[in-house]
Amino acid sequence: MRITTLSALAVAAGTLAFATSAVAMPTPASAHTPEASATCSTLTVALQSYSVGNGGAFINSISVEIDSEVIEETDFGSSLHETYPLGDVTVAHEYVVEIDASGTQYDREFSGDSVPCKRAVAPDASAVVSVAPATCDANGSLQLGAVRNATWGTPSRVTGPGQYSVTATAAPDHLFADGTATQDFVGALDGAIDADDPLCAVAIPVKPTPTREVVDTTAVDCAAATQTRTTTTTTVDWRLDTAQNTWVATPAVVMTSSATVAVAPTVCPTAPVVVPPTPVVPQAVVVVPPTPVFTQPAVQPPSTPSDVNGRAVPVEALASTGSDAETVAPIGAAILLAGAALVVVQRIRSRRAAARE
Repeated sequence: MRITTLSALAVAAGTLAFATSAVAMPTPASAHTPEASATCSTLTVALQSYSVGNGGAFINSISVEIDSEVIEETDFGSSLHETYPLGDVTVAHEYVVEIDASGTQYDREFSGDSVPCKRAVAPDASAVVSVAPATCDANGSLQLGAVRNATWGTPSRVTGPGQYSVTATAAPDHLFADGTATQDFVGALDGAIDADDPLCAVAIPVKPTPTREVVDTTAVDCAAATQTRTTTTTTVDWRLDTAQNTWVATPAVVMTSSATVAVAPTVCPTAPVVVPPTPVVPQAVVVVPPTPVFTQPAVQPPSTPSDVNGRAVPVEALASTGSDAETVAPIGAAILLAGAALVVVQRIRSRRAAARE
């Protein structure tokens, strides 16, 4: 019984001592609720129930850094609540919050990285591939098709024989229709078809018909009274291009032949014969001069000259120098006829010379 009493007294003493110490100590640690948290766009700091000095003096301080840059250094009293923008919401940001309270018991440091905000993503990326089948002359091949809001990676191979693989990656803020950011394409590429395969038997196409063009021309030489007929024949044949298995035209072959024959009478016109006009010979007009009538003058007896003494002087008779009129008249007429005939002949010669010209 005594032991029980002593135990009760000890518990009571301990309880009293604890109560006394609680009265003497500052506000319990549980009363302080510091918080620092970040979203994709902001940093929030919330401090509650901090002690203040006598008269309410600020004895607590805080420092805030974002991406190693101090953006806040200030003192505060019993509480503080602030929100700080982080900047670009599409990237992460590093933050550090340091709290220096009165004493050291409630000092705190918060640090961390924000998470970037989610972007609006559209499921509109697309990509397709196709395979060209193998032929008798070539292996199968990979054909990268068009892409939309995406890019192609490097294919593992592009020709057969063998397996191929290639990846298409959606552009930022885009996804493929199935909600993924990448699309993988895998398949087989065949080798060339064996030459002995019936599929590789070459069927020669039908040869086109050669073309032939004939052109005739005729030239007439009226001076030589001949005509020449020239025949030009142009022929184009075909040859087989074995590499392309098709017929191609050969160079044109031109052949020419000619024949000369006498011209038909009706081909060349007959030149008209120019006949000079018959000259008109004027009739000569013979002008017969009238026969002069000579009157025999009266014979005067000759006067006998006399000298100074009155004696007669003998006169010597002179020989006659005149002509007989009957002889002169025919000669004049002949001269006139000859002149008229000469004029007529001269006119005829002039007209013939003009006709020849």
